[in-house]
Amino acid sequence: MNTERGETPRHPIRVVSRRTGLTPALLRAWEKRYGVVEPARSDGGQRLYSDDDVQRLGLLHRVVEEGRNISQVASLSLADLQDLVEEDQVERVGPPAPQPLGSVSVVGILEGARRAVGEMDPIQLERILTRGAMAISVPTLIDDVLIPLLGGIGISWSKGQLGPAHEHLASVVIRRFLEWLLNTVDVGEGAPILIAATPARERHEFGALLSAVSAASEGWKAIYLGPDLPAGEIAAAAGRLGAQVTALSLVNPALSESYGAEIVALRDALPPAVRLIVGGPAAILSVLRLQVPDTVFLAALPELREYLRREGARL
Repeated sequence: MNTERGETPRHPIRVVSRRTGLTPALLRAWEKRYGVVEPARSDGGQRLYSDDDVQRLGLLHRVVEEGRNISQVASLSLADLQDLVEEDQVERVGPPAPQPLGSVSVVGILEGARRAVGEMDPIQLERILTRGAMAISVPTLIDDVLIPLLGGIGISWSKGQLGPAHEHLASVVIRRFLEWLLNTVDVGEGAPILIAATPARERHEFGALLSAVSAASEGWKAIYLGPDLPAGEIAAAAGRLGAQVTALSLVNPALSESYGAEIVALRDALPPAVRLIVGGPAAILSVLRLQVPDTVFLAALPELREYLRREGARL
């Protein structure tokens, strides 16, 4: 390897994640807790890794997959790590190795989370979700774990299979986890800005919070304002924060009449250049009645991510 090139920081975190098999969340955790590498920063604040960093992280991933604790190997040199990898290849006999970090079953994460909710075990629930964040991508975690988990909790509560205490405990843990996840996503200073909220009287906040996390996973600087905000307050925040996109989550069908007035008022108060995105289970009720210019109605979070991917490339 050319040493000068090997030491030049030029790889963003998504490239490193793809080449090493480590999720961005796990990369950041290893850097913060164990100092495994020290990435440089671009002018916009984005992490940049050298070829040597990528090689080191790939080797660390392999030796940890064999069953070692990251704290035991974090300070080893490249040569020592390579020796361990070669030793493991020669000695690959005996009991099966522990499950690799990158191959944690999505179904297993979901089932474990459901068990923790049923057993009212907040520590275990948070541990399972954090493990999931370090093993699978944010979109997969949202689409295949968190949304089914939240939906299942709601159904079980309505059927009397879970009590209000179960639902409240799970909500506290999941909200705290999502806020942590939102704060761990690394975006540069020049990233486009999205704010997410729910309109006045809408207190179901997970849709807006999931939208913010989804936006962050697409490289946007996502700011979650919270639930139950009047149109004027949301528009004022968008102006102060310089947002390019404002996202509203509509969940409660009983509020469909008031949603219409809030959407129209928000669109009127926002600068014309600010995109307004409306989504959530109750959004379709507004779509059928409203023709609001410069407003995008999206049915699901994968559509939001695709929209933001396109807009982010354009901005």
